[in-house]
Amino acid sequence: MEAVRTMLADKSADAIIIPSNDCHFGEYVPDYFKVRGWLSGFDGSAGTLVVTTEKAALWTDSRYFIQAARQLEGSGIELMKLKVAGTPSVAGWLHSLNVSKVIVDGDLFSRQEFLSLTRALAPAALEAVDDPFREIWKDRPALVCRTIVEMPENISGRSIADKCGAVAGKLGCKGRFAYIISACDEIMWLCNIRGEDIEYNPVALSYCVMTEECVHLFCHLDCLAPQARASLESQKVKLHEYASFRDFLRGIDASVTRICQSSSINVNNWSAAFANVPAGEEESHFMEDPTPGGSVAWLRSRKNPVELAGFRNAFINDGIAWVKLLKFIDENLASGKLNEYLIARKLIEFRSECPDYLGESFEPIVAWNANAASAHYSVTCEADAATVKPYGFLLMDTGAHYPYGTTDTTRTLMLSDRNDFTGRSDRLLQQMRDDYTLVLKGMIDLAMAIFPSGTRGSQLDILARGPMYPTGKMYYHGTSHGIGHHLCVHEAPQIRMEESPLVIDEGMVLSDEPAVYIEGQYGIRTENVITVVPFAENSYGRFLKFDTMTLVPIDMRPVNFKLLTHKEEQWLYRYNEHVYNTLKPYLSKQEAAWLWRRTTV
Repeated sequence: MEAVRTMLADKSADAIIIPSNDCHFGEYVPDYFKVRGWLSGFDGSAGTLVVTTEKAALWTDSRYFIQAARQLEGSGIELMKLKVAGTPSVAGWLHSLNVSKVIVDGDLFSRQEFLSLTRALAPAALEAVDDPFREIWKDRPALVCRTIVEMPENISGRSIADKCGAVAGKLGCKGRFAYIISACDEIMWLCNIRGEDIEYNPVALSYCVMTEECVHLFCHLDCLAPQARASLESQKVKLHEYASFRDFLRGIDASVTRICQSSSINVNNWSAAFANVPAGEEESHFMEDPTPGGSVAWLRSRKNPVELAGFRNAFINDGIAWVKLLKFIDENLASGKLNEYLIARKLIEFRSECPDYLGESFEPIVAWNANAASAHYSVTCEADAATVKPYGFLLMDTGAHYPYGTTDTTRTLMLSDRNDFTGRSDRLLQQMRDDYTLVLKGMIDLAMAIFPSGTRGSQLDILARGPMYPTGKMYYHGTSHGIGHHLCVHEAPQIRMEESPLVIDEGMVLSDEPAVYIEGQYGIRTENVITVVPFAENSYGRFLKFDTMTLVPIDMRPVNFKLLTHKEEQWLYRYNEHVYNTLKPYLSKQEAAWLWRRTTV
C-alpha cells in the first residue's frame, strides 16, 4: 500500500478507486488486470477497493462476505458489505474522509460509471489517468494471447452477415455510423469465432467497430488460426491489430455517428472516439445503443434452433459425467478419502471422457457443510480441501464448455440421515430438510411458470425466492442469469429482485438457482438450466413457459414432501424419470441401475 500512497502523493490525489474488471468489462479478467486482488489479497471475482492516503476499504456482495472477511483479516482493509443496512457507498465513505481529488484508471471505468461517480463525488474532483500500476506492480503478469478459432455456421446457426444485418436493424441508424463494441463475448458471437485468452471464458481479447459497410475486428492477428482468418476475410471482416484500436477510433471522421453503450466503453476509448469532434459537441455526434442491454447482447440472448440443439447435446454429455460422479461419491463416501478438491477433479475426469469436452465454464464449487455457506467457495489445491464425511450436505456447482453449448448445474446432496453438528441433531436435521425442500420448491415453481410476452425478470423472481420468505430467510444473489452458447457462462438476461428493462423472451437460456446459506452450518442451492418456449397465443396475447434442459438427478432423500404441493411433487418425479430415460442409453448397466435407484427413491 505504501507504493500506492506514494503514487497518490505524486499525483496530488487523496484516493484511488480500483475495480475488479479489465478494459472490456468482462466478469473474468486476465491476471494482468487483477490489481485489486494483488493489493488486497481478496481474490473473489467481484469487489471494489478504495485506497486513501491513510485508509482502505473493500466493497463486495453477499457471495463473498465470508471469504472476504477471512482474506482481509489483518490487512488493515475494512470490509464493506454491499446491500447490507448501514454500509456506505464508495462516494459516501470518501465524503466522510473529506477528500478533494480522486483518481481512477481510465481504462477500467466506463463512460457511464465515470459520469455517475463524478456527480456522486462532487465537489471532490474525479480524474481519469493512464494505468497507474504499470510502474508500481514490478512482477505484474503479462497478457497472454492464444489461438482464435472459427465457430462454423453449422454450430452457430447464423452467418456473420446475417448477424450484422440484425444488429443494424436494431440500431436503426441512417447514414454513416460506427458501432463500437468492447465486450469480448459480444464480438465472439458477432464474428463467429472463439478464443481462450481468459480463464473459463472462450473469448479472445478484442474490439470491434461495425459500420454501414463492414466489420472491423481488432485482435492479436498472429493468434488467428488460418481457417478462422480465411473465413473472416471471406465474409468481408477487415482485420486489424489489437493495439491499433485506439488509433482507429481517433481517425473516425467527425461526420460519422458514434454508437455504443456508454456502460461498456471505457473513458479512454470514449475520448479517442471523439478526438475529431469539436469540444462540447460530443453528444451531437453520439447515439446510445437504443436496445436495453445492447443490440448484440439482446440478439445473442435469443438462441436460434441450431444453438438450442447444441445446448441439449451438451447437457446430455454433462449429465452422463454427473451420474458417474454421483455414483462415485455414493460408493466412496464411507472410505474417508473423499475431499472437496478430489470430487471437483473427478468430475473433470468424467467430463474428459467425452471427446468434445473443452474445459470448465467456471471454477468448480464443491463445498461440504459450513463451507457451502459461502456462495462462491472453492478450493484450488488438495491441501486446502475439507474431507467430506458421511453427514450433512455437500453442494456442487460446476459447468463445462462443449463446442455446441455451455452448462451450469448445482446439486446439493444429503450425505446421510446422521448429523454431528450438535447434540440436538433431530431438530437441526429437520431444519436442513425443510430448507432443502423450500429451495427445491422455489426452483420448481419458477420452472413451471407460464407468463405473458413482455414479462421482465423482476416479475418472475418471487416464484423462486418466495417459498423461503415465511421462514424469515432469503438469498441475496440473483435467481437466474443467461448462459452463453459456448461462451461466457454468465450473460444477460437475469431474473433477480432488481428491476431491469430486459424481457424474458423465446429462445433465451437461463439458470434457475434459488438458495439459502446458514453461516457456520451449511449452504443449499439447486440449479437447473431452462429455456423459454412458446405456450399459447390467443386473443389475450402470446404466452411463454420454460423447458428444463439440465439432465442431472435431484436428490429426493432430504425432501420433506409435506412442504410440496401435489403439482410440485409430480414435477419432481417426472423430472427424475426424464433424466433416467434420457441418459440410460449412454450408461453402463451398473450406472443405469444406480441411476434408477436414485431417481425412484
